[in-house]
Amino acid sequence: MLSLLLALSMSPKSYIPEPSRVVVYEANLRALGPKVGFQALANRLDSIKQLGVNVLWIMPVQPVGKVKLAGGLGSPYAVADFDAINPEFGTANDFRRLVDSAHKRGIAVLIDWVPNHTAWDHPWVKAHPDWYTKDAAGNITIPAGTNWQDVADLNYGMAPLRKAMIQAMQGWIKRYDLDGFRIDTADYVPFEFWKEAVHSVRSASRRPLFMLAEGFRADHYKAGFDITFGWPFFDGLRAIYGGASAKKLQVHVAQEAKDIPKGARRLRFTTNHDKAAWEGTTREFFKTDVGARGAFVAMAFHGGVPLIYTGQEANWQSRIPIFEHSSIDWIGEAREGRWIGQLMKLRDSNLAFREGTLVDLSTDDAIIFSKSKGRNQAVVIVNPRDREVIAPLPGLIHGVWKDGLSGKSVKVVSSIKVPAYGFLIWVRMVTK
Repeated sequence: MLSLLLALSMSPKSYIPEPSRVVVYEANLRALGPKVGFQALANRLDSIKQLGVNVLWIMPVQPVGKVKLAGGLGSPYAVADFDAINPEFGTANDFRRLVDSAHKRGIAVLIDWVPNHTAWDHPWVKAHPDWYTKDAAGNITIPAGTNWQDVADLNYGMAPLRKAMIQAMQGWIKRYDLDGFRIDTADYVPFEFWKEAVHSVRSASRRPLFMLAEGFRADHYKAGFDITFGWPFFDGLRAIYGGASAKKLQVHVAQEAKDIPKGARRLRFTTNHDKAAWEGTTREFFKTDVGARGAFVAMAFHGGVPLIYTGQEANWQSRIPIFEHSSIDWIGEAREGRWIGQLMKLRDSNLAFREGTLVDLSTDDAIIFSKSKGRNQAVVIVNPRDREVIAPLPGLIHGVWKDGLSGKSVKVVSSIKVPAYGFLIWVRMVTK
């Protein structure tokens, strides 16, 4: 018994929060300001922590390929060496200090891992050309169905490739004390590999890991991933702010829930590096800054795991390229960052938001839902329209509530007026 207690006392601390408490921050190392890289991100850790973040996902940190370069600096997703650090961002010691600094603040660290393809100047292209997908003429191809000319598609039918990829992932866990990975294009890689890889990578760690798949396939959960991406929720929100019925959000939620285990979670977002680089800003997606806040409220409180992308806490409303450096102006952080932190604190403190049973009460013109868990009850109303709407409220939510952000009492009757792009968050404790 003494030896068991001693072993437990010596077990390394886990930085992974319980599933319902996870809040993820995606860090774009090229967009942090005049200075980029590991030290620039380390300098922002206190601000990131104040947002309520407990899991830090860092976009790829490995060297970028120079052959068939995309953009001025190349895509961080065109990896030229799985084992090395990109000198653009700093040294191995700089990265190790960043991980240590995050851990001191109680933040788990994931790095982006790109298993589906490599840069054309990755050593494997010459050393192991049989590890790559080839066309009928024997030429290595880009990933099927894409226009990603800067990368060569890997062939997971090759056992030596599978072994090498797992060993590379294990190496990062051991060398840098990472807490897991965000897996890029996970849907492109076979289930059989993920089942082996996730188990093997977890076995290499001294403590629990967090595995996030950028994928939608239901079998990722069977392979051992903790969460997957919730693209339908984003698509639903964007469509609703474009005029679609707010009742349609539940159709998108049902798409996310289909065939996955009960209680499994999806990562939800109102922007990320792909959206911000190629499609638009949150102001473009959700019409105004207030509209973007309302969409964020719906995303954060409806369910799933909320994501905050670099610059979102400063209400940065310019595109953020991933092939170049960009300099976010953090002047808006004092206001927007404080607001996001307040929201995440409310979410974390109330079981209804994190684990509650959801009842959808939406109308064509308002996203409305209630959530309850034990004595905790909550109601969220979001107006996605450019005009005032009257939201009808059923009897089950009549009575006295507290505004979740201001703390003021609110008496709820049969309906309420919600201003253009406005939102309301109510909470209360019920007696048994």
